[in-house]
Amino acid sequence: MKANILILTLISLFALNTKINAQSHLAIGTQITMGDDTRKSVENLSVGDVVLSYDYTKDVYEKKTVKSVEKIMFNRLIRMVLENKMQILLTSDNPFWSERGWISVDPEMTSQNPKYKSVKQCNTGDYLSFYDILSTGSERVAIMEGILEPIMAYSIQLEGDGSIIANGFIIGAD
Repeated sequence: MKANILILTLISLFALNTKINAQSHLAIGTQITMGDDTRKSVENLSVGDVVLSYDYTKDVYEKKTVKSVEKIMFNRLIRMVLENKMQILLTSDNPFWSERGWISVDPEMTSQNPKYKSVKQCNTGDYLSFYDILSTGSERVAIMEGILEPIMAYSIQLEGDGSIIANGFIIGAD
């Protein structure tokens, strides 16, 4: 009986933790563009690392310092694939910079973060912005698919405002 209660408690805590921490998590293996234009896997990112960030209000790239990196196991992620074959695996509430501003697969959840109150719904055919050697290009979303398997994911928080470049995508950061 005690074992059943413990298992139910752990499952409940995991479910709650997943819901609360779902903001801006990227799957293990995601490549983050660093301040010196090299790439580093998200799981190797450390506090104090300098990443390349995009300030959409000024349309400029700048360097930002990583304030924290959090990891958690997720059972539900989204694979986003562009027509040019770029792809990323992340949580459904992670915001993308697009020609329409910030968009997300789950805008209701994304808008719980005050930085993304006006986020719009992401759909197949939307144009997402991506980093292309100090300029910003855009490409249409070709595929959005759910992935239902346990995958370690990471959330990156930057000092000050900014977005990160993950697998070339311009992604909102906490």
